[in-house]
Amino acid sequence: MEQETAEHRSGSDRPKWMGYAQAILILAVIGVVLYFAQAPNRMERDPISDLTLDQAKPAVSVVQPVPTEQALRVDLTGAVTLRGTVKVMSEVGGRVVWVSPSFRNGGSIAANETFIRLDPVEYELDLEAATAEVARADARVLVERARAEESLDSFARENPGADIPAWVRRVPQIAQSEAELMKARAEMKRARLRLDRTEISLPFDVRVTAADIDVGQLVGPAELVGRATSLGSVYRTDAVQVRAPVEQESLAYLAPAIGRSATIRAESGTFHAVVERTSAIIGPKSRLAALFLKFAESHPVETLPRPGSFVEVSIAGPVHDNVLVLPESAMQDRGSVWVVDDGGTLQAVAPQVLGHVDGGVLVEAFDVGAGIVVGSFRGAREGLAVEVSDAPASE
Repeated sequence: MEQETAEHRSGSDRPKWMGYAQAILILAVIGVVLYFAQAPNRMERDPISDLTLDQAKPAVSVVQPVPTEQALRVDLTGAVTLRGTVKVMSEVGGRVVWVSPSFRNGGSIAANETFIRLDPVEYELDLEAATAEVARADARVLVERARAEESLDSFARENPGADIPAWVRRVPQIAQSEAELMKARAEMKRARLRLDRTEISLPFDVRVTAADIDVGQLVGPAELVGRATSLGSVYRTDAVQVRAPVEQESLAYLAPAIGRSATIRAESGTFHAVVERTSAIIGPKSRLAALFLKFAESHPVETLPRPGSFVEVSIAGPVHDNVLVLPESAMQDRGSVWVVDDGGTLQAVAPQVLGHVDGGVLVEAFDVGAGIVVGSFRGAREGLAVEVSDAPASE
């Protein structure tokens, strides 16, 4: 009994504030746990001071183009064609006795070089006969003139001081004999011409596109061999040209187009050319005109691209004054550029683009400030302060 009384006294002797403190501590722990459970996943950072931004200026490369004169080019796609081909035919009838090894598809034949021979025997005999006829007609003229002299002497003896009539001087007879001589000479020239035509050649350099002839074949005009025989096809070496379709707007820009220099790029190399003529009509479906370009004579014929091949054509247009040539890397979105003004900040400028040249983009001249930025970088914006450095020469 005394023990229970002692324990009860001991429990009643603890201060009540300790119980309250324990309860408050538990509630504080629960509150802290709930606070962190509801806190955001990311931490808010203090804004960067203006001083920090000034210290982090991005470095940019710039170019400083100067106004100049520059010609635009018009780029086209064309094809190598021929102004025309020549059919080889024989003007006289005969049997082929020789064909040049060069007279084959792809062969080249020089001007006045014989490449086909026909049997000349018959024509040689015709020439001999015509030559003999010339000699006979010439002798007849001599005879008539001798008779005229004899008649004159006789008439003068019998009629001293009288006028000599034309029949005494044998004027009609001499005129007739001279006419026969002229005819005989013409026949001799015709016989020689027929003989010359047994050797077939052309008065200009050609390349062979087709050959359909061999030794032993009978050839000639239709009235002699039944039908005209084509011996093959050739084209003049100076007949190679480039035909390039062109839009009417570009043609108007190039006006006058004839005489303008051009560069032709093919698989076999690069060639110089000049616009020789333009088409007389516009294509009814394509609504395109056509330019015809002639290769420069300095290019050997054997180096020119073959007819039928496709080429790229660049034609120099009119010269523009007071323009800038900007590198392609300077062009930003929507045709604008970044200009660094004298204060060292970026300004967006949209220049008037005229076209493209070998050095880049041709634009009308404008104030480039401290330079035009080449390339792009993240964070570029109007008014951004930058550090300027010259762009490498390759840009």
